[in-house]
Amino acid sequence: MNLLKTIILSAMWATAFLTGTGLAGTTPTEWISLSDIRPGQMTIGIAEARIRAAGLESMTDAERRQYLEEHPISIARGPKGHVHLVDGHHLSYALIELESRGVMAAKAPAKTLGDLSESTESEFWEAMQKRNWVYLADEHDAPIKPRDLPQRLKGLRDDRQRSLAWLLREEGCYKDLDRPFQEFAWAKFLRTLVPVPDNRAESFRSALLAAKKLAHEPTASGLPGYKKTHNQQGHGEISAKNERRISTL
Repeated sequence: MNLLKTIILSAMWATAFLTGTGLAGTTPTEWISLSDIRPGQMTIGIAEARIRAAGLESMTDAERRQYLEEHPISIARGPKGHVHLVDGHHLSYALIELESRGVMAAKAPAKTLGDLSESTESEFWEAMQKRNWVYLADEHDAPIKPRDLPQRLKGLRDDRQRSLAWLLREEGCYKDLDRPFQEFAWAKFLRTLVPVPDNRAESFRSALLAAKKLAHEPTASGLPGYKKTHNQQGHGEISAKNERRISTL
């Protein structure tokens, strides 16, 4: 009984490292290789992706498969046979990392949101932007063109404030809304207010504590998911869940 309890708790702890891709509970249509998939944004939080990789690596093969099937990525099919990633960039990057370490193949269940393969390039990108399936800004919040997007997942740039925005949400400092690019909005808000010099654990501990003090200020009230008060940990401490995550960096 104690062994069974330990196994169950271990699986729960590993899963707690990870959050969904916005499509949890859907039935994936197919497993696809991530080696040639084209990102729908220029940046991710590399620290967040590494935390996700740590959580996945701590699972058994069966647990990983179950988790991935419950959290499929979402894609759009474009001209020239290209597959474009819409949602699930951090999870996909984590899987690429795990493949490079020999843990597992970089494959994931995918839900196709739209087949735009008969479109011209200009029609495709117009539709992608209209549907909020692509985010066209760099790590400094400067606008970019679709042609500037990386061609492969490993070409994604690091936005440390994006990782910080995710951790801040996981602290319960703002509501998790079903709204495109919510965490990018919070990352933009934090960019000039809370520096994150590198991806070390201590840097994120300090930055997260500073961000928690700002999240409920009136200056943040226009951000999606803003909460006037915080009903969990005080500003001077980090949740046990996030502390475990940060400790893997």
